[in-house]
Amino acid sequence: MDVAERDPARYITLGAWNPDEPVDVPWEDLWHIYAIANDKGGTGKTSLTANLALMLLKRLRESDPEARVLVIDLNAQGNLTIHEFDTPDDMNDRGAGILEALKRGTPLKPVNVRPGLDVIAGGAELKEDLNPLYNRLMQQYTLNADLRLLQCLLPIVDDYDFVIIDTPPENPTLQRLAMGAARWVISPSKSDRGSLDGVEEMRKQFVTARRVNPLLTLLGVVLFGTGRKSSQIHKRVEERLLEILGPSYFKFAQHIGHSEAVAVASRDLEGEPLVALFDRLDSGEVNLPDTVRAVHEDYWTLTEQIVTRSGELQRQIEGS
Repeated sequence: MDVAERDPARYITLGAWNPDEPVDVPWEDLWHIYAIANDKGGTGKTSLTANLALMLLKRLRESDPEARVLVIDLNAQGNLTIHEFDTPDDMNDRGAGILEALKRGTPLKPVNVRPGLDVIAGGAELKEDLNPLYNRLMQQYTLNADLRLLQCLLPIVDDYDFVIIDTPPENPTLQRLAMGAARWVISPSKSDRGSLDGVEEMRKQFVTARRVNPLLTLLGVVLFGTGRKSSQIHKRVEERLLEILGPSYFKFAQHIGHSEAVAVASRDLEGEPLVALFDRLDSGEVNLPDTVRAVHEDYWTLTEQIVTRSGELQRQIEGS
C-alpha cells in the first residue's frame, strides 16, 4: 500500500510530554510488537530476534500463506541484517533509513529478505548523529521523544502480523525508542553476572519508557545458551532475576540450550546463520549435527510459550 493511501489514524503528532494529555496512540491495535532487550552484549538478543521471527512466520503460514513478519535491526553492528538474514548489499542501507526516519518522523521503509519476512536494516549509520538527534528530540518533545520510533512505525504496522525489534547493548537511547514502540519486552539472559546486570539496566529503561507507553509489559526472561541440565545454576539465576524484577518477574519455562556443535556449524559453514541451518533441517537435510534439531525444538517451543503468554496477558489487560 502506498504511504499516501494509509489510514491517517496511523499517524501521531508529538508534543512536549504532559501526563494529563498523553499522545493519542492507538495502543489497542499494537499487541503484536515485541522488543528484545538486555543491556549487555552477547546474551542472545539477535539470535532470539531472528529465530523468533522465523518460527512465528512458520507458525502463521501453516494456516495463512499471506502472513508477514517485520524485523527491525537497531544495532549499529547490523548483525541481524547481514549475518542472520543475508540482506543483499543493494537493499542494505546500514541503518541510514532508520536514522532519516527518526530525524524527520517519516515512515520506516522495510525491504523483503524472504517470503513473508521484511527487515528494516541496521548498521554503522546508526552510530552517526544519534545522540545529538535524540537530544534535539528531547528538547522539543521531552519524554515523548521516546515515541519517535513508534511514530515512524505506525504507518506500516498494520501490514504485519508480528513486529520484532532487536535492540543494541549499552545504548539506552535506542533501547528506550524500542520500548516506546513495543507492547512487550522479552529479555534473553545467560547465567553469568554480567548478563543479569544487563537485565537490571534494561529494567531502568523499561521503567522510564512506561511513562509514555503505559501498557508496556515485561513478557518474560529467556535463559539463553545454558546447559540443559544445569538445574542448580538455573535456580540461582532465577533467584537473582526475582530480586531484580520483583513483581514483574517471569521466566519462560523453555530455555535455549547451548550446543557447541551448532555454534561451530553456524560459524564455519561460510558464515551460514542458525536460521539457514533450520531451513536446511526443515527441507529434510540429514547431514547436520543432531543438536540442530534440539535447538530448533527449543525455539519452536519457546515461540509457542511467547504467543500463549502474550495472548493471556492481553486478555487480562483488556478485561481490567
